[in-house]
Amino acid sequence: MQFIAEAKSRRACILSRKWRHKWSSIPRLVFDNQCTGSNVYGEPSQNLVKIIDRVLMLHSGPIETFVLSNVGFYTLRDIDHWILHLSKVSIKQITLSIHTWQKYHIPTFFFNCQDLILLKLYGCSANTPSSFEGFENLSTLYLQRVELSLNGLEALIFRCPRLKHLTLKDLEGITRVDIEAARNLESLDIGGAFLKVTFGVMNPLKSVTVRFNDNSENRHGPGNSNSNSSHLHKFFRDVHNIQILKIENYSLKYWALGDVPQTPPHALVHLKFLSICIDFNSKEQILTVMCLIRSSPQLKNENDHRSDHPKNQQMTMAKFWKDHHHSYCLEQVQLVSMRNIYGTEPEQEFMKFLLTSLQNLQTIIIRLRVGIVEGKLLRELLRFRRASVQAEVIFLSPISDDTWDL
Repeated sequence: MQFIAEAKSRRACILSRKWRHKWSSIPRLVFDNQCTGSNVYGEPSQNLVKIIDRVLMLHSGPIETFVLSNVGFYTLRDIDHWILHLSKVSIKQITLSIHTWQKYHIPTFFFNCQDLILLKLYGCSANTPSSFEGFENLSTLYLQRVELSLNGLEALIFRCPRLKHLTLKDLEGITRVDIEAARNLESLDIGGAFLKVTFGVMNPLKSVTVRFNDNSENRHGPGNSNSNSSHLHKFFRDVHNIQILKIENYSLKYWALGDVPQTPPHALVHLKFLSICIDFNSKEQILTVMCLIRSSPQLKNENDHRSDHPKNQQMTMAKFWKDHHHSYCLEQVQLVSMRNIYGTEPEQEFMKFLLTSLQNLQTIIIRLRVGIVEGKLLRELLRFRRASVQAEVIFLSPISDDTWDL
């Protein structure tokens, strides 16, 4: 019962006297698009208000989870008294996903929800009150399109001593953050216009996902030809324990600015999974990727390369790979997965390098871009000699970007 929409739960209870009042004690309340059966702005929003009001008024058991994620909901003034109600019932998980032009401002009494273990906010604004003592039990914090001050953000992180999973995306006006206080943090997903992230020497991070925006001009800075070395080294200086690294959007473009370093400041000795969004036309990005792989001796099981959209003017990469063929010792790599592939010449040259260089390679998985036929690419790959007799090439059905989840 707890996994179906509340409106459907109430209708289902009509079928049995035994179930008649079961819906009023469901601990997990999810109010999404299914509650109103429509995404159209207008009447569905008013219907949802009535549904939530009635459910909270008649609810008789503990409420552990409250989720509001309905794209047709816009009556923000009604959220306050729901939050006030939840702050009195030891709520453990709250998700507020607001999809209107106006952000929902988090009321002060929201910070009285002292039993929270998970908090997800999208499209909100908040001011951390000076009296806020922290969420003692919070382990997961997700903030996207949230408006708050840098001091408020760092105070929130500092006052969540059990925080393990942190996501910060598109925070307005915030370009740097210090997470050194999050001493139990295991995973970080950060995206947007961030220029600097301070981790702290003793951080236990195991998983890092980076999704920087394309504001490389601001990141590069006038006359700063060594910005890549500086940014790459600063970012990896204190992440000794990461096992999973995902580099999305324009993050690699940012790290590939200026002079490409030979290695990060420390070897990524624990890294086992690497996912990269790469432009195969960019020699600098390729060199940066090779730098990361070369410094990751445990990277054996999965090395996922994602192709960026090809540019109108393709570069000839054959000479580049010929010049660098013997420059990289990548014996540890056993599996490479590539998606969103167009079959362009730079992509083929990269595949050729993998097949002819990786002696322990077992599998290359290729997922083509929607609309691309595999026949021509397959014929080209069959022509390449293979350094590993076990190397197998597998083609998977195309998949669109919005359905791929790493």
